[in-house]
Amino acid sequence: MHEPDVHDLATRLVQSGIAARHAHRAANEIRDHYDDLVDAAVKDGAPRREARRQAARELGKIDDLVSEMSARRELKAWAYRYPRAALVVYPLACLAALPAAPVYAGIANAPLLARWGASLLAAALFTAGLLLVLQLSILFG
Repeated sequence: MHEPDVHDLATRLVQSGIAARHAHRAANEIRDHYDDLVDAAVKDGAPRREARRQAARELGKIDDLVSEMSARRELKAWAYRYPRAALVVYPLACLAALPAAPVYAGIANAPLLARWGASLLAAALFTAGLLLVLQLSILFG
């Protein structure tokens, strides 16, 4: 057996509807518990490789952990617990965030927008100058 893939565990928990904070916390706890089991076995005199195998056997299968946690309703994300409310809240939240998105993008890219605005102003002044020269040449030419 090999050591548990905690990233895969967290991903599978989130995909099964477990809230991300619970999924990542469980994955970190499993990783810490695995390390503690390995350290205890090595301390008892087992070779490192055998200690890892023994720790993986004691933890069990990832599938069992995912199914046990998925069965607990209190660990589910609120959208999985209250799907009808999520159908109302998510669109309203997007509707509220939609006008703020360009403002946030503008604040995040302020130097770029300032350069773009300066070049646009320079181009407008240059074009206005050329039109003025053309108008004056027509008038006095």
